Order: sequence, then structure tokens, then C-alpha cells
Amino acid sequence: MKLIFFIAMALFVAFDFAGCADSAALTSPARPALLRKAAALDCIVVSTASVLPQLQHEQAVFNDRVVSALRETSLFPNVEADRLTNGCGAGMIIHSEITAIKKVSDASRLWFGGLAGQARVVVQVTISDVDSGQLIETFEVEGRSGQSARAGTTDEAVQLAAEQVANEVLKINSLSAQ
Repeated sequence: MKLIFFIAMALFVAFDFAGCADSAALTSPARPALLRKAAALDCIVVSTASVLPQLQHEQAVFNDRVVSALRETSLFPNVEADRLTNGCGAGMIIHSEITAIKKVSDASRLWFGGLAGQARVVVQVTISDVDSGQLIETFEVEGRSGQSARAGTTDEAVQLAAEQVANEVLKINSLSAQ
């Protein structure tokens, strides 16, 4: 009886901690055009939508994380959500659309641990020039949360995807400055 209990506990712990690593993936960036050469981008406008219903919270978390990640770099004087309030010189519009999501709540993570599975979000991103509207790049990001008892909710997956978008914007900025 003790052996069965020990085996059951070992399996539970193994499932709970299996795959604790978070992941985010950027797939197939297409760069039809780079920004005109500029010393720096003056402004960035970030907007997020969803093709799926009732994702207002996830849209807000994603948008806020992209905006805050870009502001933290101090490379861009004006990073705003949804619309541009001041005029700007060189800049870009980042439009993101959540196309797929698998939610994992805090409660299910607490009760089921790793057995609750990974939260997952897929976001299609289009970046265009703020003045001309010319397409700069399109790509898809995927954020997958961890599977430990303390991590792995939908918000974590959304934040991982948002960080990938911010990283790609930084790459575009470095290419346009060359």
C-alpha cells in the first residue's frame, strides 16, 4: 500500500514540474520594407484586437505589456496605446490580433498543478509606417506558459508573447538606424 502511495506521489510531482520552462516563439517574420532611415523612431502606436470573443482582459494585458516593454528601453520618446495624441516624425504602428488562446486560470493551476496544462496564446502582428501606412513587417508570436504550481496562467503566456513583439520592434529599430 505504501508503495502504491509513493508511486502515485512521485507521478504527481513529475507531472506537476514537467515542462516548467516558459516559451515564446516568433514565426516567419516577413519584412517587405524597412522604415526610412532615421536616427531614431519618434513614436510608436500599439493596438490590440481579437478575432475571438470575450478577450478584453487578455487584449489589455498584451497591449499594456508591449507598451511598457518599449517604454522601458527609453529608445522611443513617445509610445502610446491605441492612438497617437501628438504628431510625430518617424514612427510605426503595431497592430496585434489574438487569433488563438488556451486559457489556464489561477484556480485550475492551484488545484491541478501541471495537469492543468499550458496556457497558450497566438498573436498575429502587423507593423506599418505611421506616415505612409506602408507595411514594414508581419509575423506571428506564440506564448506558452510554464507548468509549475506557481506559474503557468494565461496572463503569463500573454506577457511572453508581448515581450516577443517588443523584441522584434527593437530589431526593426536597429535595422532602420543602419
